[in-house]
Amino acid sequence: MFKIEDILSGNFSSYPEETQEYLNKYTEELREAIKGELIENFADIMIKNADKNNETFIDILTEMLSNGFKGYNKMSTRTLLNIYLEKKSQEDFMKLLEKVKVE
Repeated sequence: MFKIEDILSGNFSSYPEETQEYLNKYTEELREAIKGELIENFADIMIKNADKNNETFIDILTEMLSNGFKGYNKMSTRTLLNIYLEKKSQEDFMKLLEKVKVE
């Protein structure tokens, strides 16, 4: 069994080497899954606002372009998870954890 804190920190030094390899792969797959869901969520919001109200769409786009948008690739796993949980529920996160597969 592993601790979620270890996944968030990326520190697997207390685990055997084989487990470390698995956890590194699992963490990377989890990051990719979280990023994918965040991108999909953001795109859905942008598309819905573009269809409903051009002004709201332009406001979102203006804020993003004016203030910048830090790429998900540069964020820590903990930061990605925090953003994810702001937009989705803990139940959604549990489902995401179950979906992540390590090949």
